[in-house]
Order: sequence, then C-alpha cells, then structure tokens
Amino acid sequence: MTAISREVFAQTPTTHKEGALALGATRWEMIRTAVLPFGRPGVISAAMLALGRALGETIAVTFIVSTLAQNTAWTASLFNGGETFASRIANNAAEFDSPQKTGAFIAAGLVLFILTFIVNAIARIVIERRKAFTE
Repeated sequence: MTAISREVFAQTPTTHKEGALALGATRWEMIRTAVLPFGRPGVISAAMLALGRALGETIAVTFIVSTLAQNTAWTASLFNGGETFASRIANNAAEFDSPQKTGAFIAAGLVLFILTFIVNAIARIVIERRKAFTE
C-alpha cells in the first residue's frame, strides 16, 4: 500500500505543486492542497488492493495468527487468536473426509472469492471516478 501511495503522490503534476508554492504556500500547505487531493483516489485504491490481498493471504496469517482452541467461544479480543477464511481452509485441508465438510470449505472459498471480487470492484469504481474528474 505504501509503495503504491508513494508512486501516486509522485505522479502529481509539477505544475500543481509549483503553482501552490508560487502562490505563497509552505511545503506542508502545498502537500495538503495539491498533492493529497490529487492522490486521494490512488491511496484509496491502494488500500482496497491491500485489503484484497490481506483477505486472500493464507500462509502468513496461518503462521502469525494463533488459532482458537477446540470448543473455545469466539470473542472480539485481538489477543484471543482467530483464523481467516483462507487460513482455515489451509489448516483443515486434511479434514475433507466427508462431502459435507468438503462442501463447507468450498463454500468458504467461494465467499472469500466474492469478498475479494467486491473489494476489487470498489477499487475500480474509485479509479474510474478519478478518471472522470481528470478528463
């Protein structure tokens, strides 16, 4: 996300930045009035892309996030552990011993795909709105 945001801010037209400085803006005011508004859609798109990647990440989440113990009630605490859809499927792939379990994990994968698709669709909408303003 930070790499994409940096690239978006670097694409700010020099004339916008120089114009703000020529009108007496300080460096921070130039960033606030010229660079940030120009790069806002790119930063939003980068955040959506990062969210989409995080939703689909499997192994890193499996290694970092501890899983809940069997028969443990779920809580909203960050310190209690948990799993994502992808890490749950990866951890329990050996348990596809019945059609019901296999179907449940395929349904979880489908939900993961749909969520990722929705995040990417929202990012495309934001990008298209930005193109409409620049043209």
